[in-house]
Amino acid sequence: MGLNIVMGRIFVWGMMIGFLLPGLCTGEGLTITADMQYAYALACGQEADHEAAMVEWKRFIHFFPLDPRVPDAQFYLGISLFHLKKWDQARALFQAQRFPYVGSSRNIEAFFMLSKTLLAQGRPGGAERVLRDLLAESDSPDVKDRALSALTWIYLDRAGNMEPGALERAQGFVSEISIAGKTIFHSREIKQAVETILNQESKSPWVAGGAALVPGAGFAYCERYRDAFAALVINAGLIFAAHDSFEDGNNVLGGLLSVVASGFYGGNIYGSISSAHKYNRSKTRQGLNTIRHLDSRGFPSVPLGTPSAMHSTSGMLFSLQIPF
Repeated sequence: MGLNIVMGRIFVWGMMIGFLLPGLCTGEGLTITADMQYAYALACGQEADHEAAMVEWKRFIHFFPLDPRVPDAQFYLGISLFHLKKWDQARALFQAQRFPYVGSSRNIEAFFMLSKTLLAQGRPGGAERVLRDLLAESDSPDVKDRALSALTWIYLDRAGNMEPGALERAQGFVSEISIAGKTIFHSREIKQAVETILNQESKSPWVAGGAALVPGAGFAYCERYRDAFAALVINAGLIFAAHDSFEDGNNVLGGLLSVVASGFYGGNIYGSISSAHKYNRSKTRQGLNTIRHLDSRGFPSVPLGTPSAMHSTSGMLFSLQIPF
């Protein structure tokens, strides 16, 4: 069995040497054209192999610097870097392709990807400014609708974190989408969901805190009945225990129990206020989750450049020979 394996390996190596020897003798090798490298890098990105895509886009830019698709390659390199969370590098590439505004596919996508990158870095204000710049620069209704939709979702995300006025801002942006874009960007469904959230019952933190002066009442107001019962029992138990200790002349124990009771009583008030905020946040996020599937923000899924045939101008410029 071992001899057969050894003989098999010798046969394979012999075949490989026989295949490669003519190329080694004649100086020939593997020729990689710009089209081949570009297609392979694009395929890596489409297969979500972002690490490989990043490497292949860098190779394309390095070995074929005169290819007219280099700006597209830089853009796709930025997308790979974005997926790899190398956001500073990605942002620099998208920023460079943002201005001057020419209205090309890559130019427009650079605005959207720059906005996405800023959001990923926790800078929603910067993301909003980029989209507002695009709104000011573009005359295309389709581009404007897409930017308005992106702004809507930025504020819907901020509403999920209970930012005051975020729902109203989202409602304002979605209302500006054109009639033609209302179906594409689900304006009606989003507006209805926002109105439902704005009109739904909410809990006042002030009322919750005031009710908590009676242990457990604040939790009950926020519909947290188990916590209300626990708060009532613990606080009442500590208060009565402290009272009995003082009555029995055990002032040290009574003082200690009073301190503990004060802590639980303060926690009861703070917890009730916090519960009101949590209740409102939960209700808001539940409402937003009903429309989350309508979020149309995505990544470019088609090549930005022109067909590859026009790029095969010169074999010297757009091919690379790798000797074996």
